[in-house]
Amino acid sequence: MLSVKAIFDGKEIKLLEKIASKKPGKVIVTFPDEDDPVIKNYEILYVAEKGGSFDFLNDPAEDIYSDKDLKVKYK
Repeated sequence: MLSVKAIFDGKEIKLLEKIASKKPGKVIVTFPDEDDPVIKNYEILYVAEKGGSFDFLNDPAEDIYSDKDLKVKYK
């Protein structure tokens, strides 16, 4: 049996660490009590960083603004 921490965003479960197994199988999902501080802020940030939610920002097509679009330019 393998246990890993994960985040549930209301629709999907996102693991906080990689697992070696890629084959389908049964899992047990446990939701801790609200008062149990199992999930720390840094773990949520880790999922946001590694989960791929913001990968689109690295796409050059998303970089649609330039310095010319600024109303005020700070140094």
